[in-house]
Amino acid sequence: MQDRYAGDVGDFGKYGLLRRLSGPDRHGPALRLGVLWYRFEDSTPGDGKYVSYLEPPRAEEFRRCDPELFGRMRSIVRNERSIAAVEASGALPSGTAFFGDKLVFGRHESRESRASKRLEWIEAGLRAVEDADLVFADPDTGLQVPSVKPLHAKGPKYVYYYDLRACWDRGQSLVVYQHIARNRTAEEQIADRIAALHELFRGAEDILTLRWRRFTSRVYLVVPSADHADTLAARRRALLASPWSRHFTSR
Repeated sequence: MQDRYAGDVGDFGKYGLLRRLSGPDRHGPALRLGVLWYRFEDSTPGDGKYVSYLEPPRAEEFRRCDPELFGRMRSIVRNERSIAAVEASGALPSGTAFFGDKLVFGRHESRESRASKRLEWIEAGLRAVEDADLVFADPDTGLQVPSVKPLHAKGPKYVYYYDLRACWDRGQSLVVYQHIARNRTAEEQIADRIAALHELFRGAEDILTLRWRRFTSRVYLVVPSADHADTLAARRRALLASPWSRHFTSR
């Protein structure tokens, strides 16, 4: 996640999804939310430019999905685009736990120093969200890839599977952002990620997916704990039967 993305159309979809999954509603009580931002240094000029959804002629199409959230995103874009502004805006439920420390490796930093720094960083993040029911990991790119190791300069752009194991072991449900690359079909990429998550999180039953298809393609992988499986599945169905269905698909 980068400050420059704050309030763009992807952000709107992201927070809309988290608001619906964390409730409360007729499907169950509120789930306490924790957010691991995986905050990265701003890069790639032009990123975060997709804010035309806030203005006519498209505004009403998005506003009807969540009028309150729409207003908060418009205020962020018009005033301060930053992660701090998102946290303070009320876009996510009261009581949400946030962890937004940056992990930055020096160009000539030793491997040992990087390893120590990363371990301290992820342990601090896991402590920050330890009381959450539902933990959202928001990397700049997505889940790990073979070509980028954790201690690489671009390692902080990715969630590594073992980062989330502690959350799963303590009974938390997970939501993970995943960018859809252009080298293979979205269906193939999603299937690979689901298989890997099943392998890592033993006991996980149905891993749920929600694909956002506006401007840029991305998918959210939802790994429900046994305690939350029915509630999260019902909330996903409700979202796909709401005005959000114009923007999200099940795959």
